[in-house]
Amino acid sequence: MIHPTAIIDKDVILGKDIEIGPYVVIEKGVKLGSNVKIGPGSHIKGNTEIGEGTAIGTGVIIGEMPQSLGFKENIGKVIIGKNNVIREYVTIHSSSGAGQVTSIGDNNFFMAFAHVAHDCDIKNNVVLCNGVLVAGHVQISDWAFLSGYVGVHQFVRIGRCAMIGGLTRVTQDVPPFMMVVGNSRVWGLNMVGLKRRGFSLKDIGEIKKAFQIIYRDKLSQANAMERLKNIESPLIKEIADFVESAKRGICGPQKSSFIQKLFLDYPYFLLLKIDVYRLFFDAQKTRGFTANGR
Repeated sequence: MIHPTAIIDKDVILGKDIEIGPYVVIEKGVKLGSNVKIGPGSHIKGNTEIGEGTAIGTGVIIGEMPQSLGFKENIGKVIIGKNNVIREYVTIHSSSGAGQVTSIGDNNFFMAFAHVAHDCDIKNNVVLCNGVLVAGHVQISDWAFLSGYVGVHQFVRIGRCAMIGGLTRVTQDVPPFMMVVGNSRVWGLNMVGLKRRGFSLKDIGEIKKAFQIIYRDKLSQANAMERLKNIESPLIKEIADFVESAKRGICGPQKSSFIQKLFLDYPYFLLLKIDVYRLFFDAQKTRGFTANGR
């Protein structure tokens, strides 16, 4: 099912049961797997491979060259896996060279206006909410969840099952299973994500132990790593290996300057703790109003 207004180069490789909407442009060098759907006005550029079952929304641009003044031609590559959902106006840029690749795994969900820059490596079952900005060379592991309008600095790594709160800026690596809020601050564990992924109480207890050692016991990183390595646990080993391999360092504990607390930490804390609806209706009752306005 290809709309007559779509422009598709004769050398494009198309799988079975493809659906291509109006005014789509697909350039030479693109390969589409079976059951791929592409919405109106999308543009898929050369050296891009898209796996079967992937659904692409309206106005999506995939395979554009990196946003850098040094690039004058598109020589990079994008490889996207199976069964991804890429919603309207998402942009995914090609790698910075012929030997590199911007890689997207399977079963990911990218919401509207998300951006993935050159040379990123995004694994499987990752969620990028609306307006997420992922800079170049970022690595995001399985089951990570990035909330709305998160900004991720280049070369940052985000560990497995990590959760990034809305409007957060991430400038250092995020260890697996952690929740980051505000200015690259680890607030605790991604408890909701861990429970959804079927982690047992024993597993969560081990992760809490690692969190305590890294972020609460006021140890140097070397001493914290030494303590973690003395604990027999695959989950703790995963966290320790991640932290030791961090070239940018890891996101810090929930400590902030007064200014950071005032503008970053406190507003989020209040949003979590205040029951807005309860306060609203209590105020209405105080003024003599009921729910129906009488």
